[in-house]
Amino acid sequence: MKTVAGILIAIASALLFNHAVYRMKVVVVTLPKIEMKFSWAVVKAFITNWRWLSAQIENLMGFVLYAVAVSLIPVSIVEPITAAGICLLVYLAIRQLGEKVQPRDYIAIGMTVLGVILISLSLERGVSNAAPDYHMFWIFAMVIVGLAVVIPLFVGRGSTNAHAVAIGVSGGLLDGIAGVFLRLTMLNWGHDWRSTLMFLAVCVAAYVSAFILLQAGLQRGNAIVVAPVYNSIMEIVPIVVGMVALNESFPTVNGHTDIFLATIRILAFVLILVGTVMLASRAEQTGELQPAEEKATPAVVDSPVEEPTS
Repeated sequence: MKTVAGILIAIASALLFNHAVYRMKVVVVTLPKIEMKFSWAVVKAFITNWRWLSAQIENLMGFVLYAVAVSLIPVSIVEPITAAGICLLVYLAIRQLGEKVQPRDYIAIGMTVLGVILISLSLERGVSNAAPDYHMFWIFAMVIVGLAVVIPLFVGRGSTNAHAVAIGVSGGLLDGIAGVFLRLTMLNWGHDWRSTLMFLAVCVAAYVSAFILLQAGLQRGNAIVVAPVYNSIMEIVPIVVGMVALNESFPTVNGHTDIFLATIRILAFVLILVGTVMLASRAEQTGELQPAEEKATPAVVDSPVEEPTS
């Protein structure tokens, strides 16, 4: 029952996340570009935009459900289910922006839905409750955070699109490791408050940083490239770290790996990963098309328009 509840909550979280992302994408192109240096004018433009803020409320609701889900089932299971919610993003892009459906859309949606079903089947024997290997986890965490800092500073600086991809890679790394920190927060909740608060603080910092980086990447480069990179890395990190460092092992029977259920889970990961990349690229392509009235909406400016001189 606990496992079923975790899966259903993860699905609800995925729907909220992706609906919020769709709403943000419609608004973010009309807002000032996010730069590497702090600007109060940019911050003010975002936090005073009610459409953007309302999307964040929905995003926060999705995060709360995500936190509940990772307290019930492994993060290596929750993350692919969350990413599979991009099916909703594609549907909204097609429905609201008038994009024509392509055969690859049906294939990708079918792959992600089948992947979620297979994950559910792979949990037939329950989930592992083995203690995390914190030594291994901190090694992974330091390497991932280090890469997230270095990549956007030194990769693709000479090309706008390449730099946008580098920012997307950085954001995906931080989002992925944030999910692992959230899992550790929930595991330590009520047992070790010092560790709980530390994990929670790092989790929030990583999520906020990833959120800013994603929007900065989408503002700078070709979204059809940035988003698939972000989403795929966001998925891979929790799967690898969860299974290697948090000991979220494959299903077992009599102390040995259940080959059949393990194969189903691996196939599910592959289906969701590939389907997510296909759908993300499609959704981002449609997300670039804005309704006519929004295309005409000017960006926020601080200075008046000068009259032409004769």
